[in-house]
Amino acid sequence: MRRLDADDKEVSLTFAKGLEVICAFDGKNRMLTMAEVAQKTNLSRAVARRLVRTLEQLGYLASDRGRYELTPHVLRLTQGFVEGRGISQIIQPILRLTSDEVGEAVSFSMLDDTEAVYVAHSYGPARFTLNMVTTGSRIPLLPTAAGRAMLAFLDAGTRDAIIADAPLTAHTQHTETSKDKLIAQLGAIRAKGYCFADAEYVEGVDSLAVPVLGVGGKVIGAISIIFPQSRYQPEHIEQVMFPKLRQCAADVGLTF
Repeated sequence: MRRLDADDKEVSLTFAKGLEVICAFDGKNRMLTMAEVAQKTNLSRAVARRLVRTLEQLGYLASDRGRYELTPHVLRLTQGFVEGRGISQIIQPILRLTSDEVGEAVSFSMLDDTEAVYVAHSYGPARFTLNMVTTGSRIPLLPTAAGRAMLAFLDAGTRDAIIADAPLTAHTQHTETSKDKLIAQLGAIRAKGYCFADAEYVEGVDSLAVPVLGVGGKVIGAISIIFPQSRYQPEHIEQVMFPKLRQCAADVGLTF
């Protein structure tokens, strides 16, 4: 979570608190009472109430018997990001073409602090996916192929700062929780150009990812696929899947 410099006189703390209220309504908490909003945001009930009522009058929240939820109006906040980067018009077709070539659903995620956020997907009939994989959903960087693919190509200072802040949670019995070993793995990922994670985030699910790089090698995001554990042999991953994902990542990178 990004930290706010409260000493910066040009920063609006009230606006920041309003954004915290919006973020309190996540996938696990669709509807919240005023008290629950205050608890999740660590705000007093009086402050939470003013912010909730303001967002309600602006159309971002709707109430039903004392419980509040986000409205479709909140999508206006993401409209500029999606349309400005051609997610639907340019990137989505690139992902769809690659999905047809590899026979798996293909995702594009971007770095956001110590997490990656999915910004586009290409699904297909009978292709493997998970309920947690949808546009806007977030995944940790350290145990995922998408996260490691991005970390491996960041400058050392940025990479080390993220690793220091990111939680080392054992999501499965295969999750690597040693920071020293993770850093060593990132060097190997950078050398070969892709990351393969063997059921480290979801039990029984493998993932493969390549970084999306922009001008000067700047890390933009990652292209990734997930599939049942042991579906593909290492040779197929390296010789067939990786080259197709690499081309997809190169094509996406040209749009930024």
